[in-house]
Amino acid sequence: MNFSAFLPKLKTKDSSKGAKSAQNKKESVNTELLGVDLFCHLTYMAAVSTSKLPRHIVFEYAAKLPYISSRYIRDVTFLAHQLNYDYPEACRMIGQRAKEPEVRALLLRMSNSFASGEDEGEFLAREASVAGEIYSEQYQHSVESLKKWTDAYAALILSAALIVVICVVSMLIFPMDKNTIAVLTWFMLVAIMAGGWIMYRASPKETKTHSLEIKSPEQEIGTKLFKVMVPLAGIVGLVCLIAGAPLGVTMLLLAVLLLPPGLALFIDDRKIDKRDAEIGGFLRSVGSISKAIGATIAETLDRLDYNALHSLKNLAQKLKASLSFGITPQLCWQRFVGETGSETIHRSVRTFYDGVELGGDPEVIGTECADLAMKVSLLREKRKAVASSFSYLCIVMHTAIVALLVGIYQVVLKFSEALQTAGESGAMEGLTGLPVFQLIHDASQLSQLKLMTTALIIVLTLVNPAAIKFVEGGHNYKYLFYLSITLAISGLCLLAVPSMVSNVFGFISLIK
Repeated sequence: MNFSAFLPKLKTKDSSKGAKSAQNKKESVNTELLGVDLFCHLTYMAAVSTSKLPRHIVFEYAAKLPYISSRYIRDVTFLAHQLNYDYPEACRMIGQRAKEPEVRALLLRMSNSFASGEDEGEFLAREASVAGEIYSEQYQHSVESLKKWTDAYAALILSAALIVVICVVSMLIFPMDKNTIAVLTWFMLVAIMAGGWIMYRASPKETKTHSLEIKSPEQEIGTKLFKVMVPLAGIVGLVCLIAGAPLGVTMLLLAVLLLPPGLALFIDDRKIDKRDAEIGGFLRSVGSISKAIGATIAETLDRLDYNALHSLKNLAQKLKASLSFGITPQLCWQRFVGETGSETIHRSVRTFYDGVELGGDPEVIGTECADLAMKVSLLREKRKAVASSFSYLCIVMHTAIVALLVGIYQVVLKFSEALQTAGESGAMEGLTGLPVFQLIHDASQLSQLKLMTTALIIVLTLVNPAAIKFVEGGHNYKYLFYLSITLAISGLCLLAVPSMVSNVFGFISLIK
């Protein structure tokens, strides 16, 4: 979105042409994001309607918002402006054609309200409240479902490790066909990747970081590091593969390279949570004080006490200083929103700014924008409670399973070497017919077991951080932060566990 066009000039002809082209173009609707977009859209229209402007102006501004639901507002505006339909009839026609039930019901109610002469400000405020409650219920339902899927994912990962143990025990008891081992390996890998996909589908979908040109300092740093570190990590990984470096060393090097961009966005994500929690109180205070003293927003910011703010304090003071220097208000608010990095702040501030600039009631608008931001923030806190416990569980589980897999393979390897040494000396000549001796002499089975273990470790290292990121949400670069953690854990296990197993076998030999 072009945030510099915060309050664009009305151009009915150009807007109608855009609506016509959008109407002719097939647009896909992401129903998973439609709920929050409807909530934000109705809140915006309710805020602008407090200015008592004509209906066509309210629809003009609403049609320019970059929301999924804007396509329907553009269609209504096109019918009203170009085909001379009245708004009740235009809403009815577009509503009957809408495939989404919530959109259809909203437009039909809007048609009945406009036809009856009901005050559109009251209607839009009521519909915004209803849309917020519906979105809240849907989001909480997704979070409750997510709790059960996180438990299922943990059980799935543990079952994969259990299959490896059963496979190893079976190989020691009786010879196993190589095709059977290959099938089991593919089954485990597909099951783990399917678990990651299920976590993606079960997680609530939302946009947490904005896509403006001006970004927060952490986002700027993370983007610059990403452009440098990710290609460098690819080169290092390729060089290590060609040179035949140990897998543990390669993983540790990749973890070091991928950590900086991921850490920057992880820190930014935590700051966004705090800023989203404070923006509601900030806008509510600005709106109520502006209404009480009858001053402009710039004058209100000069009288505001910033001690109640924490994460937003420096940004709000910078906004006040910029406005006091006479800089264009659009640019000042653009900078303020951009440096927060939050899409919720972007939407709520845009609604507040446009509503007040168009002559709306600042107190009512501030309250509506604050309710929007507060509802989204509280819902994210519920999701965060589930995600934080799952992230800790997933990391601990990853450590235990990788250490177990490496340990099992090393135990089998050391045990086979010990039996091979005893068999060469003739000490166990009568037991050479056992399957375990066939495992020793058939090096391909040991190599296949190593391949299965390595493949499982690599897939777990890649899928577990993706599952954590899907559950938490936020910027996509957060995946690099958790990937660096799992890479470091896997690399340390591959380097440390073999020596620990060797020490245990050496200690047992020493005791004998």
